[in-house]
Amino acid sequence: MNNQPPKLPLRLLRWFCDPRLLTYIEGDLLELFEERVSNKGNVKAKWFFVWEVIKLFRPGIIRSFGGTYRLNQYDMFRNYIKIAYRNMMRYKLYSSINVLGLTIGLAVALLLLIHIRSELSYESGYQNHERIFRVASTHWAKKTPVLAAHLEQEMPEIEKIGRLYFLQSKVMKFGNEEVLMEKPYYADPAILDIFTLNFLEGDAKHALDDPSDIVLTRSVAERVFKPGEQRLGAEFILMGSQKYYVSAIVEDLPKNSHLKIDCMMPIAGTWVETAESRGWGGVSTYALLHAQEDAQKIEARLLDFQARFLNETKEDILAEGDLYELNPIDEIHLTSHREKETEANSDMSYLYIFGSLGVFILLVVVINFINLYVSQSLNRLKEVGVRKVVGAGKGQLIFQFLTEAFFLVGMSAVLAFGLVLLAIPYYNDFGNVEINALELASPTVLLMAMGLVLIVGFLAGGYPSFYLSKFGIRQGLKTGEQKVKHKQYLRSGMVAFQFIIAVFLLTSTVIVSQQMDYIHHKELGFDHEGVVAFKLHGALWYQVTTNADLARRELHTKSGVQSVSLCSEIIGDRLGWEPFGLDKNPENAITARFIRADPQFVETMGIKLEKGAISKNLTGTQFILNESAASQLQQQENLIGQAANNDYQRVKCHVSAVVNDFNFVSLHSEIEPMVIEIPKDIRAASGYLLMRINAGNVKETISGITEYLESMAPGTPIVYHFLDNRIENLYTTENNMFAIFELFSSVVIGLACLGLFALFAFITRARTKELGIRKTLGASISQLLLLLSKGYLWLLLGSIVLVIPLTMFFSEEWLSNFAYKIDVRWWQFVLPGFFVLLMALVAIVAQSWRAVIQNPIDSLRDE
Repeated sequence: MNNQPPKLPLRLLRWFCDPRLLTYIEGDLLELFEERVSNKGNVKAKWFFVWEVIKLFRPGIIRSFGGTYRLNQYDMFRNYIKIAYRNMMRYKLYSSINVLGLTIGLAVALLLLIHIRSELSYESGYQNHERIFRVASTHWAKKTPVLAAHLEQEMPEIEKIGRLYFLQSKVMKFGNEEVLMEKPYYADPAILDIFTLNFLEGDAKHALDDPSDIVLTRSVAERVFKPGEQRLGAEFILMGSQKYYVSAIVEDLPKNSHLKIDCMMPIAGTWVETAESRGWGGVSTYALLHAQEDAQKIEARLLDFQARFLNETKEDILAEGDLYELNPIDEIHLTSHREKETEANSDMSYLYIFGSLGVFILLVVVINFINLYVSQSLNRLKEVGVRKVVGAGKGQLIFQFLTEAFFLVGMSAVLAFGLVLLAIPYYNDFGNVEINALELASPTVLLMAMGLVLIVGFLAGGYPSFYLSKFGIRQGLKTGEQKVKHKQYLRSGMVAFQFIIAVFLLTSTVIVSQQMDYIHHKELGFDHEGVVAFKLHGALWYQVTTNADLARRELHTKSGVQSVSLCSEIIGDRLGWEPFGLDKNPENAITARFIRADPQFVETMGIKLEKGAISKNLTGTQFILNESAASQLQQQENLIGQAANNDYQRVKCHVSAVVNDFNFVSLHSEIEPMVIEIPKDIRAASGYLLMRINAGNVKETISGITEYLESMAPGTPIVYHFLDNRIENLYTTENNMFAIFELFSSVVIGLACLGLFALFAFITRARTKELGIRKTLGASISQLLLLLSKGYLWLLLGSIVLVIPLTMFFSEEWLSNFAYKIDVRWWQFVLPGFFVLLMALVAIVAQSWRAVIQNPIDSLRDE
């Protein structure tokens, strides 16, 4: 049967029908006729075709009865959507891949957009956040307590200034219960006004006036008090003696803030308030300025103020390089990485990485869309010709194809929103972030999403629309080889570009993975496996430190406990700098990190003893140096037994031992000089109870230890950490970044291969007859596969070569953040490139194989 559309008298149609209607329906008629022919037994298809023909003559029928027919914009748009839908149904595979790719790409871009917006919104929950600044210095986030009063006196631009001092986690007694406060602070009353905290109960003006006041946050109040229980005036006891009474309940601080607070007590009357040292940095100082612009005026005078305040010359301060600064609180989370930060901050560079990932993914899906859309358009050139014959203009054709593109993009956008809603809880767990699904409904996100849809729609549909609409009637009704070649150049360039992105991301993933693996397995200079640290607080601190020898003997009787030690800090805690020198050479004094511990600390931590010995029968204080401290003292020989001192603590004793260098902080920093001070009385410096336990029956061992500690201090919360977990927490930001980067890099590579798979499916289908002819003339299967793939394989090889210097540059930039890092090797670039090449080859062969093994008779049947 001749499968050609019926030859309708063109003059009669133009006289009897509205020519514009022909423009919109003629394409449908052609498709419906083909469907009717291919489904001769389908009654529904036949009647549907008849109905469409009747609709085609609707204008003439209306005019025959004296009526007036006018085609409106709604009819036009409706027909465009209908044509787009039918094209989707006609090419289900390619349309499904297009919609799926766009949906995934837009969903990932939306997730990354919300993530980035969440990171950039830190501190925006405070009413006056633009005018709030933290007073810090180049290297230190915290400063001396006496600084605030002097600044307020000399800087009239400051409206209010207040201090916060973090107490470390504390146990407070409430009635017969002990309540763990993980984030307790001493605070000035001005802090309540600076951060405009929302008061739920109590007097906002006098909440911290009395030294016995305590302000609780909502979450703590709900955890401690029963519903309906009187909260104001309730008594809390700190450290067994200091009594506080609830003066107010405030709303929890915003989650997107560098401050995390459980409760606040007045700083007035505490030892912090009476500290007179101008060099000690222990409190966070926040200033509310009259205007944001006043920060520049203050900073212009800060150097002179610092010189007077510290009684130093400006030259000495500049030489030291630690200058007073005003940090806008909006920038702390992403840009501040000073000593003594309140919380571990993120990094702006990771937002650039996530933003780049989102752009890369959008580029890949847009390239896939354009490639497939243009490839499908080859089958619609005759449709373009017919539409122009019946009166369609170039503008109408452009609008039609743009409408179809936006139809696909809009459908993908709706599906992407639904996918994001489903994915947010898993994304939060996966990336250890806190993204609220309500962010999707915010005007900013909706406007940016609409802008994203418009940009993607115009990029994806713009080229095909303008390209197809430019053909004349003869060109439209005759497929030419020149057109195919023209599109192949652009298509090849876009395929090469998306595989440059894929190889770049995979290579970067390999390098980041190698660095993270290096971090997790590098020898740190001590044996951290099997070491558990129990936090000492409240009654537990009192009982353990008062009866240290008894506690140690009892714990040694527990199954699995090898050694027990008391110490002031554990790995991950940022140790303070203190002066240290030998009495023999006071001019060679150094500044070192200090940690206080008992004689069992070195054994429990598995630190190697290099020189000397540690006496367990304490008659006085001992100093144990690491190798870096010993080296800086410039006296390696006869160091053991030398008289030494710590002027800051006014401690004088002798050096008893030297231990190997060990990493007490993350590998971002090099090993620094460290002194382990073993005081005669460790009680005041005890913050943790360390224990080394056997690897077997860990659960049983921890249970026995916990049971004994609970018997010592009934009701006190038992909090413990494995050092392995603490070390892992040092790299939380990097681990989260790598997990998200790895996931979305895989998405990019998958989308690139999916696009190539669909593209080759279409190319192979278009060249089926050519392959049949070549096979008839004697071409082998391998020759046909090579014919189809060699051009793209050369493109991919070129992409690998081009991407190597780019990846090397960015990898070196990222690795520069680590003091200890891997060496970049050649295979880290070559293997990922060949992996992507192999995946692309699989996609090509998978689609080409069926065509090259097909019987030539089937390929040439229609000729």
